[in-house]
Order: sequence, then C-alpha cells, then structure tokens
Amino acid sequence: MNNIYPVRGGRGGDSYLIVGDQKTALVDCGMAYSASNLIHNIKEILSNRPLDCVFLSHSHYDHIGAIPFLRVEWPELKVYGAEHDQSILKRHNALKAIRELSLQAAKVYSEGLIEDYNNDLMKIDNVISEGDRFDLGHSTIQVLETPGHTRCTLSFLINHEILFVSESCGVLSHSGKIYPGFLVSYSQAIESIKKCQALHPKFIYSPHYGLVDSHSIMNYWQNCIESAEKSRYFILHYAELGYNEEQILLEYEEVFRDEESRSEQPIDAFRINTRSMIKTVLNTHSP
Repeated sequence: MNNIYPVRGGRGGDSYLIVGDQKTALVDCGMAYSASNLIHNIKEILSNRPLDCVFLSHSHYDHIGAIPFLRVEWPELKVYGAEHDQSILKRHNALKAIRELSLQAAKVYSEGLIEDYNNDLMKIDNVISEGDRFDLGHSTIQVLETPGHTRCTLSFLINHEILFVSESCGVLSHSGKIYPGFLVSYSQAIESIKKCQALHPKFIYSPHYGLVDSHSIMNYWQNCIESAEKSRYFILHYAELGYNEEQILLEYEEVFRDEESRSEQPIDAFRINTRSMIKTVLNTHSP
C-alpha cells in the first residue's frame, strides 16, 4: 500500500499512481480540466522519474480526459485499455462527445475552460484483456474484465490483494450509499460483482471514492448487488405503470439524484447514464 498514491487533479474523476522499482503507472487519469493539477501531483511524487504507463478502466470522459496532456508531458507514455475502447477512441462522434462533456465538467468544477488538445493524442496504444499481467518491479498489475458499466470495463488487481474495482460494480458515495453502474448490462454487472468478490481482496478502491474502510468491506459486495437490484426494480415498476422512458428518467432523477450526486456528476452525464440504464432494463424485459 505504501507505493500507491491518490493523485487526482480535481473533483469528478480519480487517478492513482503506482510506483514500482522499475516502472510507474496510473490507474485512470481523471478529467481534462484538472490535467495540470494531476501532472503537478504526479511530479511531486516521481521527482525526475517518468510516468511510464496509464491503465484505463474504460473510455468515459471522466476517466481518460487527461490523456493528451499526459502525453505532452511524457512523450514516451503508453496507454493501455480494452480493444473496444481503442476502437471507440477512433470515432469522431465519440471524441466530440468526450470534448463536450469535458467542457461541461469544467463549468461545474472549475472556471469553465480547458486547455485545447489534439484529438490524435486521445488514444489507446496497447490492448489489454483478461489475465494480462504487468510487472512494475515488486508490484504487479493483473487485468480483470468486468463488463456491465460498458461492454469492456476493466478492473485491476495489484499484488494479488488490492483491487481497483470498476464502475460495473457500482460507485460508493461518502454517505455510504452505492450508486449502480450497469449502463449496458444488468446481468453482466451482477456477474462482475460476484467475480470481484470471489477474489477476496484485502483492500478495495471504489471508483470516484477511493480506499474502502475495513468496516465497509464486510458488506461491500452485497451492497453493490442490492443497489443494482433496487434501480432495476424501480425502473420496472414505473414501466409496468405505463411510464415511457423519459417519464421514468424524471422519476428516477427525483429519487436518486441526491445532493451528493449533484455535487459529483454534471446533470448531462447523469442523464446519459440513467437513460442507458433504463434502456438496458427495458430491453432485457421487453416481450
């Protein structure tokens, strides 16, 4: 644990630096607006050592926004991610959406501006998949495929005992509530939760939260499952009452868009995610 450092540059997106004897790595890199602070925090720890690689859990804007800025600072940097994410980042519409959401996040969290960047730098260099292992020098990173949030969401197991769990399993809030994250598949998310639980990690880093305390670990996985189930039942209940997708969205927002959610996630991002969840549930249960 003494070689893992939280280095996020600002609210809304996390990043963790793992310092090995031979190489250094980030798990995710947060948003574009906070890239300069992220780079400063990394340099404070690494001093004259370079940042060697970034491991991406998935390609959403709040996890990859700083990539172009990191590449400028460390030109030899290599970015690792899933094959599907690599293809997504080659699409003009995806890059446009990432930029637009990054700008909106900057308005919520900062002064409303981000430094311009080259879209060609927003890319994945090397594809990784289930079981891949990377040796940083007395620190290993193992790749786990944990879909549900996206088709190819990844989790990372460090030194066989520290798990950076993906959003497929949900997001722990500081109030103790877990927000569900099954945007593309409820069943895959449940399987991903059970897969992670079976590893019996000694330490858990929950996305957008950080290190889970030892007391919360006891019920963490069951709470993840119950959170997903609650949202699924909520959506199905209103669908059975005859509500359409937009009406269900409004009801969902009224109940689940609490103060903490508002402070941590811009409204457009919340609605994009919720619409995906609603469609996922309704498509699965359509006659």
